[in-house]
Amino acid sequence: MVIKKSSLAIFLLFFSLVNLSFAVPQLFLFTDKTESALGRPIRAELYGISLSSQITKVDIEGLNENFGVITDYVSNDTRDNRWPGKKIQILKLKLYPRRSGKVLIPSLSIKNISSNEKLLHIINDKTGEPELFFSTKTPYQRQQTIALLSVNTSEENSRLTVKEGQTIKNVDSTPLQFKRIKNTNGTYNLQIGWAISALKKGPLTLNFPPVEYSVSGVLRKKFYLPIKKISIKALPVYLPPTIPVGKITIHSKLPDKLLLKTDSLSYWNITISGKTNNTYNLPPVLRKIKDNQHIHFLPANTLRSVKVSKANLISVVEYSIPFKPLKNGSLTLPAIKIQYFNPENGKIITLIHKSTNKFVLSMFWQVLLLILGGLLLISLFIKARKHWQQLKYSKQKREEALYLLQKNKNIESIRKSIQLLAEAENWPTNTTISQWAKFWKSKYKVESSFEYLIEQLSSLLYSSKNNISKKNISQQILALVNNRVKR
Repeated sequence: MVIKKSSLAIFLLFFSLVNLSFAVPQLFLFTDKTESALGRPIRAELYGISLSSQITKVDIEGLNENFGVITDYVSNDTRDNRWPGKKIQILKLKLYPRRSGKVLIPSLSIKNISSNEKLLHIINDKTGEPELFFSTKTPYQRQQTIALLSVNTSEENSRLTVKEGQTIKNVDSTPLQFKRIKNTNGTYNLQIGWAISALKKGPLTLNFPPVEYSVSGVLRKKFYLPIKKISIKALPVYLPPTIPVGKITIHSKLPDKLLLKTDSLSYWNITISGKTNNTYNLPPVLRKIKDNQHIHFLPANTLRSVKVSKANLISVVEYSIPFKPLKNGSLTLPAIKIQYFNPENGKIITLIHKSTNKFVLSMFWQVLLLILGGLLLISLFIKARKHWQQLKYSKQKREEALYLLQKNKNIESIRKSIQLLAEAENWPTNTTISQWAKFWKSKYKVESSFEYLIEQLSSLLYSSKNNISKKNISQQILALVNNRVKR
């Protein structure tokens, strides 16, 4: 009886081993839902039944076309009542659809074992479907291209972000700053993007990093963008490998001093910028700046930076070049010649930058000029003071003459006023009336009645017999002085 029981146990053990060795391997795919919103994950579980290989070796590359895939974790050697006595492995995934509409989870396979397909329905809720725009779809090698993502939403405190450190394969890439625009209908347009640059020619597949959508700082969605394909044009074969692709600008600045001193240290600051993803793609200039008989250059300081905005990325190189002028006179700094390839017209553009000239004087000549300038200023001051005193004196004498003509209308006051007017003009005071008239006519405009006034004035002053009105003569002289106009 004991022998029979032991034989039965051996038989059952052998039967179970045979049953396990001939178990049919299978793959089953399950999802937690068949409908979801774009940007939200679908949780999928891939069950491997009686697999001879690890389930992690299942080819899931086919998912990447329609989904962003995140592997949650793997369960090995588990049991499930649906498959009693069989070894089960579970691969748990998060699938983020790349577009809305009907999206298919394709069959996954390993060693000719395939899983079932799943058809999902993906909708847009408060956010519209993200749209991706390219500044150009056929860029040249090393040309900067802007890929801009645009999303419309009704949620006010929403924003888009890309996690720091995430890059795009096969290209140089830098995320741009986030931008929010309020639409006329009260909704908001959210924008974020990348500046990308490819080194190799030919077709290029772009798989962008996920873009996070948050509201008031709380993560709501994660957008995995559709995989894009663009074509990279080859640069002309005659181009040197160091020439930048894209517009380049150059600016320079010298000290604001009017004069530079010989053998004194000054700085020449040069800034080169351009739409390149790498500052080392900008043209070097230091090798073109060399000493000559008028100037000696010292080692330069170089600062490289990348300025990222909401619309583009600008690479900047700033040079601070110390130098010493060696001779007096006008100082001409070396011209800087740079070239870049303009992708808009496919031509090489040459820029020749010339800085403004500076005048150089040694300390001796600067001190001498300072002394001469001071003497000149003193001389001008003396002349100006003398002129001002003369004007003041002339004004005083003219006012005295006018006062006499207004108050005392007699021969003596008229004679005295003529003398005062001569003094005001710095003419000789002992001149005759005819001489005074000649001086007046040479300086001021006169009318035809002027000659008659002079005749009457002479007759009044030098003839004892006349019946000329002194009051009338005084009024005419007053009018002549008040209405004088220089020639």
